Amino acid sequence: MVKITIEDITILIAIAIVVWIAIWKLIGSPTDTAALISVALFIATLGLGLWKKSYLVEKKAELGFMKVKGELNLIKNNLNYIREDIDSINNKLLNIENLIKKKK
Repeated sequence: MVKITIEDITILIAIAIVVWIAIWKLIGSPTDTAALISVALFIATLGLGLWKKSYLVEKKAELGFMKVKGELNLIKNNLNYIREDIDSINNKLLNIENLIKKKK
């Protein structure tokens, strides 16, 4: 479930105010300059809110990739240890094979 943050509420309020001012302007109450300034301010607020939201998503994705990178490095190290163990087992088997061939 997605939690609603203060940024979400701010974005929704900014959208509602822009729509409200546009409807109010259609009725004819505010002056053109006042309506333009109000709409510009709230659109700027909306843009900043969306930018901040996208930045947080990018930051979370970056942290996720860093965790995956760390886990992949651990897997790589484990594979190196497994290869070393397999190489030592192969060497021991070759020694045993050589000993058996010498006895024949």
